[in-house]
Amino acid sequence: MRYMETDVEIEIEMGHVKIPVNVNDQGPFNFVLDTGASFTTLSTRLAEKLGIESRKDDRPDARGVGGGVPTLFADAKIGVGSLVFDKDEVYVLDLDAILRVPGSRDGALGYTTLKHCTMSLSYSKQKLKLHKGESSRNLNWYPFEYINDSHLIGIPVYINGNGPHNFVLDTGAGNTVITPELSTKLGLNAQPVQGIARGVGGDVQLEIAAVDTLSVGSAQVSNSQVVVIDLSKVSPKGKLIENGIIGFDFLKNFETIIDYPQEKLSFIDERS
Repeated sequence: MRYMETDVEIEIEMGHVKIPVNVNDQGPFNFVLDTGASFTTLSTRLAEKLGIESRKDDRPDARGVGGGVPTLFADAKIGVGSLVFDKDEVYVLDLDAILRVPGSRDGALGYTTLKHCTMSLSYSKQKLKLHKGESSRNLNWYPFEYINDSHLIGIPVYINGNGPHNFVLDTGAGNTVITPELSTKLGLNAQPVQGIARGVGGDVQLEIAAVDTLSVGSAQVSNSQVVVIDLSKVSPKGKLIENGIIGFDFLKNFETIIDYPQEKLSFIDERS
């Protein structure tokens, strides 16, 4: 395959990566980068604006998400910078109803688009790079596995030197999260805080716990906090996650490179 690369400027808003995305040669529109999303997703509002016809489907993924919000499918051309993905199959989902902030998000760039690429994400430089084809970049790579044959990227995580525990790497998560079961197993002191975790499955009360070290291979952060919640109550995909999610508060310290075709990833420390 011929090597093709593009890079775009991103914005960071409350731990989420906002990127400009073109749909059917129109835009750019306000999307979030979400490696935890199984499909690139268009808001119902955007699909209607562009005249994109949606359809139902008999696959399990089409049965709807938490809260009774129906999920539909459509075909769309997705463009990120100079890279164009023709006839991508996308979700059409009422994001305004889920997020309860009308107009805040036009869509999400997810696995069905990202799976074709190697992705490089730098929070400190506010840059996203996507490339298709062979890259000559020499990095310290770690293999990853998809959890339960899903789109979710599973990586081995050590907490306070204990592990490895299989976590999901999710750029759509504003915080690193662990399950109540793992928190109890590790003897963490989880304390309730004001606020809720809002997802397609509903709202869940938050607890916070302090950890001394959080490590993935040689990438490590110290003296951090993790959110303790029952993931199965937040999202349907939460039922697949055994231990937790690596999110923004860890990833912001590194350039994160995910090679989807070769199923490997790398972290480059960007802290001065």
